[in-house]
Amino acid sequence: MTLSNLYPDRGKVGRTPALSQRADEVYADFMSDTRNQLLHAHWKQMSERGNAMMATASAKIEHSHAGVAKAREVIGDDLYLSTFLRVKRSCQEIYKQRIIDSYGLREAEFLRRLDDAKKRGPGTLTYDPNFVYPDYAKVHIHIQPGGYVGHPLAGMLYDYGTSVFYGGENAEDALHVRLAQQTATPLDGKVERMLEIGCGIGQMACEMKRRFPDAEMIATDISTPMIRYGHWRSAEQNIAVHFAQMPSETLDFPDSHFDLVFEHILFHEIPIPVLDKTLKEVHRVLRPGGTFVVWDFASAEPGKPGYAGLVGLMDAADNGEPYAHAFVTCNVEKRLEDAGFTIRERVKPGVMMGARVCDKAG
Repeated sequence: MTLSNLYPDRGKVGRTPALSQRADEVYADFMSDTRNQLLHAHWKQMSERGNAMMATASAKIEHSHAGVAKAREVIGDDLYLSTFLRVKRSCQEIYKQRIIDSYGLREAEFLRRLDDAKKRGPGTLTYDPNFVYPDYAKVHIHIQPGGYVGHPLAGMLYDYGTSVFYGGENAEDALHVRLAQQTATPLDGKVERMLEIGCGIGQMACEMKRRFPDAEMIATDISTPMIRYGHWRSAEQNIAVHFAQMPSETLDFPDSHFDLVFEHILFHEIPIPVLDKTLKEVHRVLRPGGTFVVWDFASAEPGKPGYAGLVGLMDAADNGEPYAHAFVTCNVEKRLEDAGFTIRERVKPGVMMGARVCDKAG
């Protein structure tokens, strides 16, 4: 008898495979509630406190080893901020490890299911088993051991982990459902081919395919484990999404191929040089009159630093997001224009992100 057979299939929690033991789910629910009560409810207050302390100390909020070290020095004796940040980090470490351990009890079975899903439709899956990842993709993003590329069940770990992270607000992919409905389309109304870059496990791609069932939906990501799980997940929902392993900065598609391209929380997880290459590639594969929608962190504004403030800096440092702070301070709007896009509108629906709706000249 294999180890995985000792643990029965407990079905799913919404669209996500249940953890191997009920006790693990209860623990994950507890950590989700803990984060809601101790962290989400006090984020604004702690942000204002931290920004004020940095200003008093005449210290710059700078994403670098020296900048983080200075910030830790400034807030080191503040009981409230120090406790807030320590609890935040510890919560994330604990619930991620519990998910890894729980799924690990049935890892062989889950890997078999991922293999079996490769043959299933209605969508397709393409990846290179020998793909060599660039260094920027190997970080343990969100302090997920192995990051998005180093663990064979990375997609599953991400799926359950983000359900805890969002504190119940993304049950049944509710966030992605809402964003898909709000995603702008080309002004001429033509949506026949869609592309999501940095698709992760394909939640947005699936919802966009639901919205435009007659359009072709291609979803690309650099990570093999993420798209393998994304394909399995979409096949379970009987949704035709075509997953392909592809770095966002080197898209293997013809010029002027897509009507609509979108990204969801990719850009704050890649370095700025990769972002600039990606924008050029998106502009190339988008047809004249096509639309590119960026769902990502809002840029810092004078007097309203948001994620560029002290708590945002420490969140990036403690949460394994080395590129986030640079993104929110890089003037992404100017970068979009430099790549050839016209910004049609900006919207801010909350959840720490904003949308930039961009068009390619016809």
